[in-house]
Formats: sequence, structure tokens, C-alpha cells
Amino acid sequence: MFSAYVLKTLLLLSLSTAVHAGSCDLPDAAVLHSVKRVIDADTLELADGQRVRLIGVDAPELGYRGQADEPFAREGKQALEEQLRHVGWQLWVASGEDAQDRYGRLLADLFLPDQRSLQAWLLEQGWVMQVHVPPNLRYADCYRVAEASARKARLGIWSLPAYEPGIASTQIPEGTRGAVILHGAVVRIGQSQANIWLNLEGGVAIQIPRDALHRFSEPLEDLQGQTLRVRGWLIPEETRHHQWRIRVEDGRALERL
Repeated sequence: MFSAYVLKTLLLLSLSTAVHAGSCDLPDAAVLHSVKRVIDADTLELADGQRVRLIGVDAPELGYRGQADEPFAREGKQALEEQLRHVGWQLWVASGEDAQDRYGRLLADLFLPDQRSLQAWLLEQGWVMQVHVPPNLRYADCYRVAEASARKARLGIWSLPAYEPGIASTQIPEGTRGAVILHGAVVRIGQSQANIWLNLEGGVAIQIPRDALHRFSEPLEDLQGQTLRVRGWLIPEETRHHQWRIRVEDGRALERL
């Protein structure tokens, strides 16, 4: 367990609606499956051949085609394999509201046979970071609390500066890929017909769709000049105004520093 101080800190930093510890209770619609193999710490293959991408978390990337593994990618995969061996390679699978990604993988919240959340376990161990992809936010508050304990203890990925405090928006390393945590000052706020744009120093634009504004409790115009920490997928995009873009559709992906 973690202290009331950690919970209070999360409440103060959040740009989302008030955080409740929530619960990761097994839903009635969950189905018990056998697991064939672990692909990495956020992707599995079931015995029936279906690949499953875990909702709400992102793991460091394993190296392919001559690339090196990202730190803790191999350790996270091995820890998940050991956990599944311990429970006989069985998991409860609960499909998300959006049940399939663009690669055809099933999007699901997973549970161990004793009904404990697999995502929460991975977050508590520091093998993965939380991500927020609507509409699959059913356990977002529960996952946030699980991650907070690993962050406080500097477990796994949270022992790395790239995660805590994150990458400076002015010093993004060449070759950065996948989900990241960045921090930087808001130097400009722009608007278009479909989006609000928070432009960070260093040429990073946070794209917030207008149709997602109901998931942000704080007025975005109040963030001018503030330093933020943002998490999401970093997309290279050379334009007149910025070199990088991160799309954010939930206020829990932003923290005011």
C-alpha cells in the first residue's frame, strides 16, 4: 500500500476529474482463456490464436531487426511469463468498449484466475506505464493508483530518467519511439476547428481534440506558461510550428508540475 500523501499529490497534480481509487473488479462478461505465449509485457497470444493487446498500459519495446531492447523490455516479458506459468497459463479476458485495434488485435482488460487485474499487477511491478486511449478507460483510475506505488518506489521503468521525471521537450533523443513521458513549458496555445493545441518549448505540440474536452476538468487556456508532464505516443511531424506531436484525449495524461 502507499501513503495518503501520494494520493493527495496525484489529486493536486491531475488535470482530469477527481481521482477515485476505483477498483479493478472482474466484469461479468469476462471469459476464461488459455494463453499460448507472451509476445511482450503488453501483448499476448491466446491458445485460439487471437492476439491480445492489454488496455491501458504500454511496455518498453523489444528490439527487432538489429535494434536493441529498450530498458526493462526483456525483464517485463520474463516476469509476465513467470506469472502466467504460476497460474497455469490461464487468464480472464474482458474485451474493451473498443474491442479491436488497427492491427486486428483484441483490446482487453485481463485478470488472473483469482480475479486480480493483470494490468494492475504489471503497473505495480514497474514493468509498464499507464496510457489513456478512449473509450477504453473503464479501469483508468484503478490503474493510476497501481502505477503510483511503483513510481514512488522507483521500481522498474520508474528508476529511469526517461520515465521519472521524463524526457525534456527540448532534448528529445534521436530515434525516440513509442509511448513516452515528456515535460516542458507551454509557450503557446492555439486553436483550430477540430483541436486545441498546447505548444511546448522545443517544438512539441499537444493535440487535444475538441470532442474530448469533456474529459478535461481544468480550462486549457489557464495552462499558458505552465510546465506540464504529458504521456502519449510521440509522432514526428515537421511543420512550420512544431517537429513533434502527441495526441491526448484524456486529462489524466497531463500533469501540471
